[in-house]
Amino acid sequence: MMNESQVFNLQQILDGELLVAHFQPIISVRKKAIIGYEGLTRGLHPVTHKLIPPKALFNQAVPMGVVLELDRLCRKTVLENFRDIQKNEPDAILSLNFEASVIDQGVVGSGSLIQQVQSLGISPQSIAIEIIESNVEDIEALQKFISTYRQYGFLIALDDVGAGHSNLNRIPLLKPDILKIDQYLVHDIDKDFYKQEIFKSLVNLAHQIGALIVSEGIETEAEALFVTELGVDMMQGYYFYKPQPKEEIKNRVVSYQVRDFQAQLKKALFEKLKIKDENFKKYETMTGKIQLELTRSTIYNFDAKLLEVIHGYPSVECLYVLDQEGVQVSDTIFANAGLRTKNRLIFRPAEKNTDHSMKNFYYMLFNAGQRRSTFVTEPYISLATGNPCVTFCRVFTDGEGETRVLCVDINHEHLRLFS
Repeated sequence: MMNESQVFNLQQILDGELLVAHFQPIISVRKKAIIGYEGLTRGLHPVTHKLIPPKALFNQAVPMGVVLELDRLCRKTVLENFRDIQKNEPDAILSLNFEASVIDQGVVGSGSLIQQVQSLGISPQSIAIEIIESNVEDIEALQKFISTYRQYGFLIALDDVGAGHSNLNRIPLLKPDILKIDQYLVHDIDKDFYKQEIFKSLVNLAHQIGALIVSEGIETEAEALFVTELGVDMMQGYYFYKPQPKEEIKNRVVSYQVRDFQAQLKKALFEKLKIKDENFKKYETMTGKIQLELTRSTIYNFDAKLLEVIHGYPSVECLYVLDQEGVQVSDTIFANAGLRTKNRLIFRPAEKNTDHSMKNFYYMLFNAGQRRSTFVTEPYISLATGNPCVTFCRVFTDGEGETRVLCVDINHEHLRLFS
């Protein structure tokens, strides 16, 4: 059953221009400042004057065939209010939502947006046009739209990147200036290894192509800390400030929140480095003890020796030994035999004589002229178990004088701070 704020006459809203603009600050923690705002619109109920969410407005606009009219009114409302913000903040950037589905209606050459901006005396360079590219079927029209408005000086932002409907293959076609990471990917990212790796990949992609990363939907300090560590350029979300009408935005409050977050960030980074160092020393000592046992052994009793020592280290998933050429000379020995059968059609332990010489850790240990005695990998999904892990590698000499490599897979849940 619909409540009264959901029962409304959209045509009345359009005719009376019954929309209000809300703005959410976009934060650059490194610059210690608000660098801009995302402009959002809400409908105003003609009778009750309660706010109507934009999704409800556009859901009714589609069957009525007035999506373009509604979209233009939304932009007009936001731009008029942003003009007042710019009087006090001349360097502020506006992130302006654009209903990309109207591009399929042939609006590329209409010039409506540039006319709206110019009539209000706003520089196009102050505006990032937010587009959900998956809403457009005509990719050529979309490219033409982006090219046209980029020539005017507008920035182009792809919204909801990482959401289920986003098409990453369109990023090289559209060459966006900004990627806005969808809040689904950000939610609880501090607890989800897979989200962390996807986010990290998107950050790397953006920076490689010269785009900035904005993380949407930041609701907790932990999320903000984690995306900052992963390299995000800007953030927005309820953790910093909820969307508000322009006259209710208290920049001082936002500044205090940013300042407090920076203090927490410094504290968290120092603590993480401390724990990481402690963990490194801990696992260096542990692998050193295992290595000592192996230096007294030969290739013929590596398996028995590994099986004997592994049960003393609950955070270790498995152990194995390579020769100097990167070929595995022991079995993969598990602390928990049950791990052997997990997803066994995809994830299975390497067997004796498996060649590991193409793996990154082998190159880092035996790089020409740069030989190391130890190396710790970045976190990855183990092909042996399907679990996130890191591998601690040590070069040693066995009882027969042969150069060997001890590989210790450590469950990432026990050692999250190697990330």
